Amino acid sequence: MNKNKNRNNRLNSMDAKGRVPFPAFLRKNLGKRVILTKGYDPCIYVYSEKEWKEFIERIKKDWSLYDIEKRKIVREIMGISQEVEFDDYGRILLPGKLVEYAGIKEKCLFISMPRWIEIWNPEKYEEYQKDVIEKVQKGTINMEGFPL
Repeated sequence: MNKNKNRNNRLNSMDAKGRVPFPAFLRKNLGKRVILTKGYDPCIYVYSEKEWKEFIERIKKDWSLYDIEKRKIVREIMGISQEVEFDDYGRILLPGKLVEYAGIKEKCLFISMPRWIEIWNPEKYEEYQKDVIEKVQKGTINMEGFPL
């Protein structure tokens, strides 16, 4: 991994206090505060306040809270979510529980997704991507309907 200007990702270092510079090109449309929570994969999801509100509305609209499994997932995502502010240097403080969940040590890989941003341990991301590519090549991941 390097710091080349990739359209969708950036690698930054987390300091001893758990602060990490948030890439400016990803930060520009987020506002002063963001919401952090567990990702479905071993990473941290970063939502703008607007996108978080829309996410909550989708949960309210589309998910039956009578479904115990879905309720567990919602509880897990909501229970650990945390609102954080950018400091004057464009950094955010990553909460310890989320850092631990994502296995982040020193480096943070920021990945731009359509509705959120992901923060990964770059080594875990590389392992994850190798697994995904292997499954696509073997045909064990259904790519039907994927807009390539």
